[in-house]
Amino acid sequence: MLKRKVLQLAVTIGMASMSGAAYADGSQMTNPDAGVVVGYWHNWCDGAGYQGGNAPCVTLEEVNPMYNIVNVSFMKVFDVAEGRIPTFRLDPTIGMSEQQFIDQISQLNKQGRSVLLALGGADAHVELKAGDEHAFADEIIRLTDRFGFDGLDIDLEQAAVTAADNQTVIPAALRMVKDHYRAQGKNFLITMAPEFPYLTTGGKYVPYIDNLEGYYDWINPQFYNQGGDGIWIDGVGWIAQNNDALKEEFIYYISDSLINGTRGFHKIPHSKLVFGIPSSIDAAATGFIQDPQDLYSAFERLTTQGQPLRGVMTWSINWDMGTNSAGQEYNEQFIKDYGPFVHGQTPPPPPPSNDGEPIFKGADNVRIVHGTAFDEMAGVTASDKEDGDLTSSIVVEGQVTTGVIGTYVLTYRVQDSDEHETTKVRTVEVYSQKPVINGASDATVLLGSAFDSLAGVTANDAEDGNLTDAIEVSGVVDVNRLDTYTLNYHVTDSANQTVNVKRLVTVTDGTNCANAWDKETIYVEGDQASHKGATWEAAWWTRGDEPGTTGEWGVWRKVSDSSCGGETPDPDLDPQMKVTGLASEYVAVNGDVQIALELTSNVALDVTVSAIDSTGTVVNQAKVNLTDSRKMTLDIFNAKEGRYSLDVVGVTEEGEMVMFTSPFSVKTEGEVTPPGDYPPFQAGTNYQAGDIVLGSDNGLYECKPWPYTGWCSSASYAPADSLYWKDAWTKK
Repeated sequence: MLKRKVLQLAVTIGMASMSGAAYADGSQMTNPDAGVVVGYWHNWCDGAGYQGGNAPCVTLEEVNPMYNIVNVSFMKVFDVAEGRIPTFRLDPTIGMSEQQFIDQISQLNKQGRSVLLALGGADAHVELKAGDEHAFADEIIRLTDRFGFDGLDIDLEQAAVTAADNQTVIPAALRMVKDHYRAQGKNFLITMAPEFPYLTTGGKYVPYIDNLEGYYDWINPQFYNQGGDGIWIDGVGWIAQNNDALKEEFIYYISDSLINGTRGFHKIPHSKLVFGIPSSIDAAATGFIQDPQDLYSAFERLTTQGQPLRGVMTWSINWDMGTNSAGQEYNEQFIKDYGPFVHGQTPPPPPPSNDGEPIFKGADNVRIVHGTAFDEMAGVTASDKEDGDLTSSIVVEGQVTTGVIGTYVLTYRVQDSDEHETTKVRTVEVYSQKPVINGASDATVLLGSAFDSLAGVTANDAEDGNLTDAIEVSGVVDVNRLDTYTLNYHVTDSANQTVNVKRLVTVTDGTNCANAWDKETIYVEGDQASHKGATWEAAWWTRGDEPGTTGEWGVWRKVSDSSCGGETPDPDLDPQMKVTGLASEYVAVNGDVQIALELTSNVALDVTVSAIDSTGTVVNQAKVNLTDSRKMTLDIFNAKEGRYSLDVVGVTEEGEMVMFTSPFSVKTEGEVTPPGDYPPFQAGTNYQAGDIVLGSDNGLYECKPWPYTGWCSSASYAPADSLYWKDAWTKK
């Protein structure tokens, strides 16, 4: 599990950056006073990504401080037998008790960060009816008072947007909640996350916006997962949401259209518009911004015309902290790209003209390189309408130790002559890249020959430069004794970050070195041959069978990853796996289906092959060792008619992962349907209006035109296999 550690927080953090104090004991609610970076937090563990990655579960205290709005996902109906009113339950698999969860919300509040409860989500169907207003409002208030939430985000999707009386009941309940806390002198935040095609004039989300006019705080539309949906611009043409070449233009023009209510879109004031994008290619099917400069440039164009946006939103915090299909960390790149930009570039909404409170400037969140100088007051000022410059009166709590990497929190306070106090919380991240050791790959040497453990081994660091002279080696290789030895290389940079690399060195006398495999040679049991950098042993008589191609139960067994001449597999070789033989459709014979497959890879893999039905249940699974290639079969017994998927996951000895997944259908009678020109539906495919696919019932379905086109790629709208397929597809 990927974990992010905040190494040090100020002992006394104090009040939050807002108009008034912010505590999680219920006395106040935390509201942001400037730009927002909204991140959704998963109330579950290990989410599967669009590209085969994984989103780990994390605690709230591990969330990067630059996320000043954390949306807890989700409030929903867990069991329809319990009634229609949604609620929230903390998932115990995350590893927190409810009290720990409450304490962590309080801690975020003290840092000036808001924690909202998100309603709905893609897999939750909320369906409220007239008369549910008070019950729903009461449940929101109960959860808010219990956990310390600062507001609620409407994240209804698919059929839930217009289900029953949601469009009137939910706004009515939220008005009650807002008024309830207004009477206590608090502001309960109300936000929304509509899919942007619902924001056209008269769109499905417009009733929520209109019914909450004067009550909602901002709207963060989802500008992702809508495929070819977009906007028409005179002189430019159609700009699709998934057109990476025109990403800056899409961001600018869709924002300009919304904040001005033009080009067929409903109006949302620029100070209440937050731009929603995925944090990685695993978080959404489309919408990821390849070059952050596209967003920077579009936002700057909007600022230049006097209409800066409020900030950015992302799905999700967990995906920002997740890993891709190969197990490589996304390394919180989203918050590193957009957190400093939003907090440093987006000006705050103008303060009320009659409150007379001091105003801070320059106390934005920053990242600094380990070991560099940092002045906490550099560029920071405070002023007041009546008193003028108050910079000399600023008091700073907390400290930053630039010699220790981590994220630090500083709290700035200033009071005017009327004893009005303003507090600003600032995060300072001290960072350093880890050093990299190269050239310490496994090796084979001949008995008695010279061996230098540091020959060809180097170390480099982004900040410190060449650290080769600082490499330390533990372990000894005795070149006069046959054995396999382990060497451990480690190097430490100036930030006290240590990197370790293990290396295996085999000393051989050459007697066990096998001759190169020859396809014309006859091999019998026990004979060995070297082939493609490895040593293989025959289990019985063979001629012409290439080592590495006969599979786990074939004639050849790998006995060594060395061919004895020092040739070893490339340790940096990216694992690749190919799966062939899967048909799009099978007919069960006597209730059973047999799937014949061939697996190939360029490295040794431990492979798990799973057949999964439409409910997500694994109906059969097999584990095999794959070297070069092998054939296998996977049976589904008592197979039911419907849609299935084949998931193949390969893992290298080093833990790298490669995945393959593809859908197929099972029929219990008849013959296999000739596919013709129409492929079976596959979630995640960028379908366009007019595309025709085979549904799980083997019927033909056509993708609807805009504004429904983008939903065709989603599994939630799978033709004939979802409750909501009619929203995206037309059956032919």
